[in-house]
Amino acid sequence: MPSVKVYGFSPSFGLPDASPFVVKVLTYLRLAGIEHTLLAGDSRKAPKGKLPYIDDGGRTIADSSFIIEHLRKTYKDLDVGLSARDRALATAVKSMMEEHFYFVMLVARWVDERGWKVISPAFGQTIKKSGVPGFATPFVMNMIRKQVVQTAYRQGMGRHSIEEVEEIGVGLIDSLAELAGERPYFLGSEPRSIDASVFPFVWSVLATPIAGRLQSQMKSKANLVAYSERLREAYFAPGSF
Repeated sequence: MPSVKVYGFSPSFGLPDASPFVVKVLTYLRLAGIEHTLLAGDSRKAPKGKLPYIDDGGRTIADSSFIIEHLRKTYKDLDVGLSARDRALATAVKSMMEEHFYFVMLVARWVDERGWKVISPAFGQTIKKSGVPGFATPFVMNMIRKQVVQTAYRQGMGRHSIEEVEEIGVGLIDSLAELAGERPYFLGSEPRSIDASVFPFVWSVLATPIAGRLQSQMKSKANLVAYSERLREAYFAPGSF
């Protein structure tokens, strides 16, 4: 069986990739035991102009949700046997994390100066690895940051103050912790596709040393910290990426 090639950005802060959506794809692959290889990609050349995307035996698929749908149909469906209620809960939580909490993280990383100070060095290295000459790196970084800030503003989250965004994020973390409970995986004793949507965001917030309420609130949730550590130790041991 050929290895699925995953194209992402680059490792940072002990994470296999700076993007939670790249880690999402990697998480599903590892939960399902699907052979894969992580490679550096270039969003300028990627389908749909973004990462991640995969190459599976010559077939290219972009967007993390479509990638996982392909993996479920082609290799292993982790959601076999889920009740209708659990499927509905998984859909709601996936949307909460990927369509709402994601933009909280975006503002924390790219708009908030505290976050930008932390992530910009790693982002600069990613830019250099993509082939941008060193002298042009600061210009490209600032250009991309402006685009991301505009995206956050158009979406709506970027129109709020940093304090308001953090308040939204704290509420979402509280809700996630309540829904997660003390189960080994998010929905019970077995890994499901929703773990690929929840775990990367929890791990990213815990691992990225950005000052502010998001990390402190996540660290205060013992069940989410334990959940992140459990999956990280089981599926992302040091040296495995």
